[in-house]
Amino acid sequence: MLFSDEQVANDINQKFEPVWVSVREVPIVTIDFGNGRKLTRTLHGNVATYVLCSDGTIVDILPGLYERDEYVRQLDSLYWVHHYMPRTVNPKAFLADYHRVQYQSLKASGKAMEVNPFADLSKVSIEISVKTILQPPGWRAGLGPAVQTPVLVEQPDFSKPGELARWKKLHEDTEVNETQRRGPVHAMLLAHPGAKPDDVTKQLYREVLHADIDDPYLGLGETLFKDYPFTEDIPQSSPRTQTSKLVSLSPKAARN
Repeated sequence: MLFSDEQVANDINQKFEPVWVSVREVPIVTIDFGNGRKLTRTLHGNVATYVLCSDGTIVDILPGLYERDEYVRQLDSLYWVHHYMPRTVNPKAFLADYHRVQYQSLKASGKAMEVNPFADLSKVSIEISVKTILQPPGWRAGLGPAVQTPVLVEQPDFSKPGELARWKKLHEDTEVNETQRRGPVHAMLLAHPGAKPDDVTKQLYREVLHADIDDPYLGLGETLFKDYPFTEDIPQSSPRTQTSKLVSLSPKAARN
């Protein structure tokens, strides 16, 4: 539903070449209640948004689900990080420095630095570096009208995409993504300079999103086998995971 939101769709289509990838099959669970009633449904997993260069190099990753306005804001920031890369002396070193500074900022204050979208319009345009594009947390708040927090609800009307902006759980997930998950993402990408999605996807889902995509039991191993009386039938290992997907966004070349 996030991607069906008109504002999100327009922002993505204007700035990126979107690709949707399913990293494993979607599982379907059927529960037989024994009285003629059955419940069949898919298991929810997780999602990650990768912003990539044209050669597949990862610029950054947004882990998990985001509230609409924050998702668009984060995508806009990562678009500009990509925009600055070819204007630096050493794009690979610039990207590593970006992840280092963001990791340190999150570790020290719990908040990431903010990207200045106007850095290359100034006199320092020939010396673009992380120092010239990153500003302290809260810097962008003074650039526009104050953003009013919507009245949050426990259960929005999911038939209306715009209602997701008021979903309390989604706002809570967004907070977790930005304060707890982005730091490990920056550390992972700093440790893997020039990484492509295949280099880090399994690690991301296992260590950051806690959804091991190699787990054949989709995170239900303990639930399925904990009280099962026929122990000889229990597999030797039943790791935990969920179904997972990633969204790959490459900034459009015409805007580089």
